[in-house]
Amino acid sequence: MVIYAEYLFLENGVAGLMILLLTRRICGFPSSWPRLVLGSVLCGLYAFILFWEGLTWWLATLFKLIFSAAVVLLVFPSLRGKGILRALLVFYLVSFAMGGIVIASLYFFNSTGITARGAFYIGQITYIRVFLGMALAWGCIYAFSCFIRARLRKDRTEAKLRVTLGSRTVTMEGFVDTGNFLRDPISGRPVCVTTEKVIEKLEPEEAQFCIVPYRGVGKEGGLLAGIRPDSAALITPDSKPRPVNIILAVSKGELPVGHDGKQYDVLLHEALTEGGILQGE
Repeated sequence: MVIYAEYLFLENGVAGLMILLLTRRICGFPSSWPRLVLGSVLCGLYAFILFWEGLTWWLATLFKLIFSAAVVLLVFPSLRGKGILRALLVFYLVSFAMGGIVIASLYFFNSTGITARGAFYIGQITYIRVFLGMALAWGCIYAFSCFIRARLRKDRTEAKLRVTLGSRTVTMEGFVDTGNFLRDPISGRPVCVTTEKVIEKLEPEEAQFCIVPYRGVGKEGGLLAGIRPDSAALITPDSKPRPVNIILAVSKGELPVGHDGKQYDVLLHEALTEGGILQGE
């Protein structure tokens, strides 16, 4: 079987990009597009080493582990300690899942292929087959991650919001409002709604103010005064504080009371709980 270098590079480069994107989505770790593209290029180049006959099995395995760790550190430079291990584990799990889906699709379409050094190469390759195979694997894993995140989101109904403005810091009891879709029209930041009583505990005279338009169900719209805090962090019982970039809108009235009679200080935007499946664990 003749293996064309450009097809080999394209297959593994596209596959590497999708694996890195899914790893970022599942873990919730930040990464820029230039780093993702660079990581996918390295994955494409790595494919040529798989067919190097001089590598022993243990040396090939060691090289795979080192290469995977290097790509993860390159694409997610902010990770430390356990974060690196999580990202590496998810990177491998997504790789295995995508490989299984591709092999299953080959069996379904009666396609041929060869294996070498732990790699599976598809014969009679075309761009259409590359696109369909990658799209199928991407769709399956993406849909599964969406399902898991949706189930987790249902359990995240309460969280604390720690806000710093000037020299003062206030920790608020927050409720995740799934009907809150407010965003700052200029910056696109999610908007959390609090009361004047809470704002008075900060230093509003030092804040940057903005206007947030809103529209309620069955009600006329209006404008809310908002402030941009110096910093904010979301705190949940099972995770470490996570920095969030938000706008605090001020409501003149009291916030709704919870089912158990609990009074909340802030209504959190639903986007704040949409971190990765493993984020903050």
